[in-house]
Amino acid sequence: MADDYQMQQINGDQIGTGQKPLLELYVKASGIENRRIGACLFCQEFWMELYALYEIGVVRVEVKTVNINSEAFKKSFLGAQPPIMVENKNATYTDNREIEGRIFHLAKEFNVPLFEKDPVVEKRIESLYRNFKIFLRSKSEHDRERKGSSPTPMDSLPPQQKASYNKLVEQLSNIDQLLSERNSRYLLGQSMTEYDCELMPRLHHIRIVGQRLLGFDIPLNL
Repeated sequence: MADDYQMQQINGDQIGTGQKPLLELYVKASGIENRRIGACLFCQEFWMELYALYEIGVVRVEVKTVNINSEAFKKSFLGAQPPIMVENKNATYTDNREIEGRIFHLAKEFNVPLFEKDPVVEKRIESLYRNFKIFLRSKSEHDRERKGSSPTPMDSLPPQQKASYNKLVEQLSNIDQLLSERNSRYLLGQSMTEYDCELMPRLHHIRIVGQRLLGFDIPLNL
């Protein structure tokens, strides 16, 4: 069992430990190092939302990276796939909407503005990952047809690929500009919200996939 589950535990201290909900989040393990969270956007997003609740001391959290192919894991959750959340050892949530809904209600119960809405932020970050996937598909196809030994440099892209690249960089620049205008640590202020929990894992994916497959780096000035 030790090979199937790797656990990291964090405990806040602003509310008595016995009064805090214990939330166990089962996430897909990285294929490189089994104590790290794997390339699952929902796993990463839910982990960040739970961390935001932990950071102000209203919940206890255990993050368990799992080998989804292990028999022990399959038997424990009857074939359900991560992310999976268990609350206080008895309530199990295996659907992403259920997990998000439970985190939403916990945030509301403890008056944590995790799901505060901001139309300006929403407009700036919407479709970022979709725009990246359009660029990924377009440039990958171009590089395959070109049959070069290395990815095409950004300044040598043909018009179609250059347009998708420019759209992606423009959106990243708009997000950076918003942070600069608000002079804040996070998108809505000094506290993390769902927008940050959604954006940061996607930026990480864009950086890693871009570097390894496309020869693309997020501009250093952003």
